[in-house]
Amino acid sequence: MWTNNISVNLWRDMLAGGYKNLKQNMSVIDDLNVFPVPDGDTGKNMTMTIEGGISAARGDFASIGELMVKFSKSSLLSARGNSGVILSQFIRGLAVGSENVVEFDIDSFKSAYKCGVEYAYNAVALPTEGTMLTVLREGGEYLLENNFGDFTECFDSLIAELHRSLKHTPELLPVLKEANVVDSGGAGIICIFEGMQAILNGESIDDIDIPVDSSFVDTSNFNEDSTLEYGYCTEFILQLLRSKTDIDAFDLPSLTEKLQELGDSVVTVRDGSIVKVHVHSFVPEQVIAYVRQFGELVTVKIENMSVQHSEIEAKKPERQKFAVVATATGDGIMEFFTGIGVSYVINGGRTNNPSAEDFIEAFKQVNADYIVVLPNDSNVVLTAQQAAELYKDSDVRVIKTRSLAEGFSALSMMDLSVDSIEQLIDDMTQCLPYVKSGYVTTATRDAFLNGVNIKKDEWISLEGDTIYASTCDPVDAAMQLFEKLPDIEEKQVITAFYGYGADENEALQLENAFKEKYPLIEIGFINGGQDVYRYIFAIE
Repeated sequence: MWTNNISVNLWRDMLAGGYKNLKQNMSVIDDLNVFPVPDGDTGKNMTMTIEGGISAARGDFASIGELMVKFSKSSLLSARGNSGVILSQFIRGLAVGSENVVEFDIDSFKSAYKCGVEYAYNAVALPTEGTMLTVLREGGEYLLENNFGDFTECFDSLIAELHRSLKHTPELLPVLKEANVVDSGGAGIICIFEGMQAILNGESIDDIDIPVDSSFVDTSNFNEDSTLEYGYCTEFILQLLRSKTDIDAFDLPSLTEKLQELGDSVVTVRDGSIVKVHVHSFVPEQVIAYVRQFGELVTVKIENMSVQHSEIEAKKPERQKFAVVATATGDGIMEFFTGIGVSYVINGGRTNNPSAEDFIEAFKQVNADYIVVLPNDSNVVLTAQQAAELYKDSDVRVIKTRSLAEGFSALSMMDLSVDSIEQLIDDMTQCLPYVKSGYVTTATRDAFLNGVNIKKDEWISLEGDTIYASTCDPVDAAMQLFEKLPDIEEKQVITAFYGYGADENEALQLENAFKEKYPLIEIGFINGGQDVYRYIFAIE
């Protein structure tokens, strides 16, 4: 197929193709985890990030620039995990680079891609080569250095270069080479562009539905004693029908004038025989009855604005000076965090990274002058920082806690009675350099890492990025972790959160074994209820 230009409609379809292909390969990308632990979520994070853009970019757009503004904004809000944030920033750069583009020619596509790479690199304070950043950058450099006859040749060549770059990632990042995998984020980028290529070539990608925005509405604040104060937000798409009206003579201004008699905030847009309408009205049934004399409704949405207003007002506490927002996984850990002073706990962590929009909603709920954020996962830090930049109603500070253990340590030093945000953050961060994070979980595959022969389904223990043991018994795995930590004798307190199948009896067994071995180190146990990890240790 000879294609010199990509129209806005084709580009929208190509983005949808990229999303579909990524979602089909999501689990394959997740499995490219460096460590054989069940928390690989790169594919899931990238899919959910781009899904936000796809769900928002429905309808008609006058230009690629207009489309990308909406696609980018929703992708930013939906971004999850480091890979998702980098992807959302690449998309943001594409949007900036195509701001004035009606349809892509090869030169404008190259320019937008280059801008995307720049934004992706700027998203990371210390970019690491051998990751999806390298794959994106080398693809962009190849585009700029070569000429192409049409877009078919351009995408064929670009994807071949992306594959070459991905294959080379283990040579740039030793941890990939040791694990015998390529970079998962780079693999996700290739899936997106291969899906886009398929649509460009006239192929189809089936069995994946395009998502539609939906949300649950809480009606508890609008009951039998309520009064409809704000009317209904009424939106619909009207298909004009020749059997009902003369489409060529249809007068949109007359329709708009009538709707203004029935409500306010009227917006009407016509595209051929399709009319899009937005109106706030106390009589939506009259609005619907009136417009049906010209055609039939394709979609319709009517929302009680009093419910929406009550929902918003009910959720807002009184304005406070300080608030803390933290992520955690497991009912026990979330309840514990709330009990020691966290204002809002976002349910998320390993395998379930929250989005930027999740953080922004939390910021709205706590309603504070200063908000301290504890991401508590290395894969959530970038998302939290992106949300902090997007939110303008509070001064949001992100403490880069990269594990639950670090978050727990920060909270243990928190004093919300201090005078300044600087003092609060200083108190919460003073002990972080001395905290270690230990884990016990199951191995997802055979591997040989850090001198440990790992067997699939065995219990493995690790601290940070170092695996210390692989054994058939979780208590033994935990004890081997402690025994092999080089500075364990210097530690004073260990807090153990148990979950993922562990019970009080097993926790007591581990406690007894630990106290016998290390009588001078205090250890405490909390039923965290977390999945994935049998034990999470805060070692201080």
